[in-house]
Formats: sequence, structure tokens, C-alpha cells
Amino acid sequence: MRQQLLRGIAVSALAVGCATMPAPQERVASSRSAIRAAEEMGADKVPAAALHLQLAREQSHQAEKLIKEKENLRASYVLMRAEADAELAIAMAREQPERTQAQEALERVQSLRQATEGK
Repeated sequence: MRQQLLRGIAVSALAVGCATMPAPQERVASSRSAIRAAEEMGADKVPAAALHLQLAREQSHQAEKLIKEKENLRASYVLMRAEADAELAIAMAREQPERTQAQEALERVQSLRQATEGK
């Protein structure tokens, strides 16, 4: 009986603590920073990266609404997803030029092989 009472008190304390969680301003700042970095990397110009950048923007807007509704815990989770999507967009934007360079190098090697085989 006593353990059940203690569990009930612990759950209640946890619920109250989560309900009064302060606005996740640090997460807001870090997700905005990641979104801005993705924009500066040109993620909008890489189709796959653009999709994740758009998701990050939408999640950021959703989190702002949740913060206004005092749903700070949910907003914090949404902001974590927004930051992760923005970071994925950055990685994809970085990958595209490298992939293009690798493809061009492969084409040069193939053309050199064809030229030497033709002689």
C-alpha cells in the first residue's frame, strides 16, 4: 500500500514538473541556427535536402504554436526533430557537390580509358 502511494506521488510530481516546464528557448535557438545553416548551404537547391529543410521549417512553426499553448515538453520534442531534419538537410547539401565531383572524375577516367584503348 505504501509503495503504491509513493508511486502515485512520484507520478504526480513528474506530471506537475512537466506541465510547468519552461519554454525551450535553447532548443528554439539551436533549431533556428540549424535551419539557417541549411539555407546557407544551399539545401533548397538539392531536392532531397530541400524536403528535410521544409520539414524542419514546418516543425519549427508547429513548436512555436505549442509554446504559445504552454505545451513546452511537446514543443521541445518537435524542436529536436526540426533540428535533426535541418542537420540532415545540411549533410545532404554537402554531399551533392561531392557526388557530382566523383561522377565527373569517373567520367574522365572512363574517357581516358577509351582514348588509350582506341590507340
